[in-house]
Amino acid sequence: MTMIDEAAVVAGGGFIYFAEPDTPKPTRITDPLNPGPEWTNVDHTSREDLPEFDGDGDHPEVLRSWQNARLRMTTPDITYSVTFQALQASADTYRFYFGAGEDAMQPDGSIRIPATPVPQIQSLLVILVDGKRFVPLWHPRVSPLGSDAVEMAVDDFVIFPITGTFLSSSLIGNAIGEWAQILPLREANR
Repeated sequence: MTMIDEAAVVAGGGFIYFAEPDTPKPTRITDPLNPGPEWTNVDHTSREDLPEFDGDGDHPEVLRSWQNARLRMTTPDITYSVTFQALQASADTYRFYFGAGEDAMQPDGSIRIPATPVPQIQSLLVILVDGKRFVPLWHPRVSPLGSDAVEMAVDDFVIFPITGTFLSSSLIGNAIGEWAQILPLREANR
């Protein structure tokens, strides 16, 4: 590996976008506030508890033979996800948190909470912003659902923790996503 000082990223800001399942990766993001018309901003998320990418599952194990104590490694079964803390009491936050489909939206703007959650399938685009540079992280199929208790405090925002589980997509050979290398932020768009 080569040490590249410019590739070290500080996630000083960022944006989380959703779109219809299997929405293609934006081909040319020049402004993290505008990745394209098909992407909808999740809006405000916690600055104290930034999005956390995680892998859950088995660890690789060493398979041994009588002649070779380290003959082969197993392929672990791992499920990857991202958890973010939504701060807005909005329709999209409620739908993702409670696993409510589009039909849960009521004429008065409220969301009908289903007795049994149905995880929604969306495309996800997370853009990390580091000063004048940014890093787009794209996942064509993600299943968001509330992952912990709604947190309330008298001196802070209400927090809706949502975990998006990454699903494979035929759009990219059954992989789960593509992460770009750091990109420069265009001065004209800031």
